[in-house]
Amino acid sequence: MKRILLMTDFSDTARNAAMYALKMFENEKVYFDLLNAYDLEFSGSPYIMQVKEELAEESLKGLKNELSLLHRRFPNARVELASRFGSLLDVVQGEVEEFKPELIVLGCRGETALENFLLGSNAYEMVKNVEAAILVVPKHAKFKKPEKIVFATDLKDFSVDDVVEPLRDLAHHFHAGISFVNILEDDYVNRFDAEDKIAAHFQGLNLSFNFIEGENVSNGILKFMDDNDADMVTLVRHHESFFERLFHPSTTKQMVLHPEHPMLILHD
Repeated sequence: MKRILLMTDFSDTARNAAMYALKMFENEKVYFDLLNAYDLEFSGSPYIMQVKEELAEESLKGLKNELSLLHRRFPNARVELASRFGSLLDVVQGEVEEFKPELIVLGCRGETALENFLLGSNAYEMVKNVEAAILVVPKHAKFKKPEKIVFATDLKDFSVDDVVEPLRDLAHHFHAGISFVNILEDDYVNRFDAEDKIAAHFQGLNLSFNFIEGENVSNGILKFMDDNDADMVTLVRHHESFFERLFHPSTTKQMVLHPEHPMLILHD
């Protein structure tokens, strides 16, 4: 049975992301862990233990309230509560090591998932440091059955087939097509060989390969998504230069003008 980690800070944004995930997987056998991380913003206080206990109580109270709200919409969802003390990154890494969830779901406050990364966020730190697949859901995104998923790639092959398993499962489950948007970089890549290697990971699915050029890669991806009515964008974070190029700060202002697209981040 799948295990999916839902991150919450009790905000509307986090609740929307949890609802999105529950709707996405409502017809599958899934255990959801609803996780809240709480931490102290100061140290050295003589009342530190008392403050920590109060934070723990508030965390558990908030989780129970969120569970009640989620169960109103999805009464049959299997949701366990997890209240953890520590920094968000340390807590999530601990959960991943212990429970090995197939997916982590979190909300972002930016107008788009890409914009949220550009502005700097906990989500970006998690993507950089947590070895797990992450689904980032914009604050106003409502679940829509994905019919076309865009996969942004630099045509480098994936070293492990398991890397793309979350995307492959999602595409098979919803009978979604995958449009590979290939980012041309300076390094020479044999396009035909690369496409064959990539396609081998997605047998039985409707695939297409497309190319975009230009410095503003993020906007190029989003324009392609708009033009092709895509529902979700996927990236594999397998080396720094490609990922940082996608999230260059110069694109921040333009990103606000684009609609909301959930983003699936895979790790190689």
